[in-house]
Amino acid sequence: MKQRRQSPQNFEYSAVILLTSAIVVKIIGAVFKIPLKHLIGTLGFGYFSSAYDLFLPIYALSMAGLPVAVSRLVAENMASSHYKEAHQMLHLSRKAFLTTGLTGLTVILLAIYPFAKVTTSNATDAGYIAVCVLAVAPAILFCCLMSAYRGYYEGMRNMYPTAVSDIIEALGKLILGYGLAYLILKLTGNVAFAAAGALGGIMIGTIAGTLYLVIRHKRVGDPITPAMLEQSPPSRPDRVIVKALIAMAVPVVLSSLANNITLLIDTTMVKWQLKNVMLSSYEYISQLYANSIADYNSTAKEALTAATMPTFLYGIRGEAYAIYNIIPTLTTTLGIGAIPILTTYWVQHDKNNVKKSIDKILRLIAIIAIPAGIGIVSISPYLMKLLYGDVASVEIGSTLLATLGIASVFSSISVPINSMLQAIGKPMTPVKNIAVGATLKILVNFLLVGRPALNIKGVPVGTAVCYLYLLIANMVCLIRYTGVMPDFKSTMLKPFIASLCSGVAAYFVSAYLNARQFGTLMIVAISVVVAVLVYAGLIFALRTLTVEDVEEFPMGKKLAHIMLKLHLIR
Repeated sequence: MKQRRQSPQNFEYSAVILLTSAIVVKIIGAVFKIPLKHLIGTLGFGYFSSAYDLFLPIYALSMAGLPVAVSRLVAENMASSHYKEAHQMLHLSRKAFLTTGLTGLTVILLAIYPFAKVTTSNATDAGYIAVCVLAVAPAILFCCLMSAYRGYYEGMRNMYPTAVSDIIEALGKLILGYGLAYLILKLTGNVAFAAAGALGGIMIGTIAGTLYLVIRHKRVGDPITPAMLEQSPPSRPDRVIVKALIAMAVPVVLSSLANNITLLIDTTMVKWQLKNVMLSSYEYISQLYANSIADYNSTAKEALTAATMPTFLYGIRGEAYAIYNIIPTLTTTLGIGAIPILTTYWVQHDKNNVKKSIDKILRLIAIIAIPAGIGIVSISPYLMKLLYGDVASVEIGSTLLATLGIASVFSSISVPINSMLQAIGKPMTPVKNIAVGATLKILVNFLLVGRPALNIKGVPVGTAVCYLYLLIANMVCLIRYTGVMPDFKSTMLKPFIASLCSGVAAYFVSAYLNARQFGTLMIVAISVVVAVLVYAGLIFALRTLTVEDVEEFPMGKKLAHIMLKLHLIR
């Protein structure tokens, strides 16, 4: 194994790498999920979403939580020059996370039968859901192995391995997942088995991502040189390091649920509520969604019934959620990139740079999250029509997506604050806040989803309430523990003003173009372009960005010099 001394990446470089990979992964995901929905239909996508939404929170625990725990400890050891212990962390985390992966796999296998029984009253439907879960379950083991490598390199402030493995994993999902779904559908004509094939492709993609990281480490090594190891203090005993890793991992893993807690609640609660609503009020529901049901039945092999309607509605929720989830995923990567940098300044008691880092992270997150969320609200019907096309997606899904657009702003900002709290050694704080947020989500779901007039449309309301609370609670805790008051005017208020104006512009442009009977693609494209131009103009007019924000990006010094002359930054 070679060992190379590599310069650690600053926050801006980390952000560019992780954001670029996240965007590529999301594009690949869209190329996978949108054609998949058209291939297997809304009911088939309901089977896919039912299994995937059970898998995803456990996946998030291993892929978001576990790497953060390793990254935090590696960054702390590197900042204090404990290179031997940092070097030992990869070996020990692989062993620890192998056990975690096996445990997670066992849990999901044991959960299959009760999960399928709770979410549907039809035995055949339950069997289909179980097959779908089985197809994706082994991915948990490989996700945990990937976590050790990703966290190790992230703690070294090298985001390239995480980015490349993400893209490899996504490509495997696209090529193999869609290919297996297509082949199985042609052979069997069964949309549930085709959904299972798509989920099997996801599992194979995680294997490919794991293999890349293993091979890369053997060939390239890590940035800790023999000279650094010689100068390093002795490492603590393995059992002490593992104990520290577990002590960090447990609260970090639990707090990583913040981005998926509503998904976990919806997976286990919503279909059960919908099943009960259908048993008591199916005639009312069928009249409420008459156009959507008629459109689906006109091409389906089997007409919708009270037993399959919950899966159908959950599939539409999955369509809207796929769009919503793009934004929190992007900002979560910024939180990952912030952890080693903020940890370094915190360990060194450099309060000035702690404040600068917090302001910089919050500003970049807000600049991305707020306009994206408001933009989704502004053109939600046209987005659903463009991407999915059928009557149900527009009639039902656009309402869900509009509410989720608001929720995405709250979740996109609250989740990276979790990472900042973890970076300063307060991993249990987000866990306590999440417990309250989850309770609010369950309460709102219980009150709204069980009402026949609202049913599935009550789900995103609970999501928005949950993340609004998390945003406020996490921000208050960050201020309390760091003693730093963020500059809310530049980090939040200015991006909000620019976003609101761009959202209003997009709404009126889309309405005008729709009245003139433009095609959906043209409506979305022109509305987005107008919104981006309005937003960019206001961001610069309000001088939201600072010289330091721009300078540390690739080629940033030249760009900052030009922008400063034009009075676009401060």
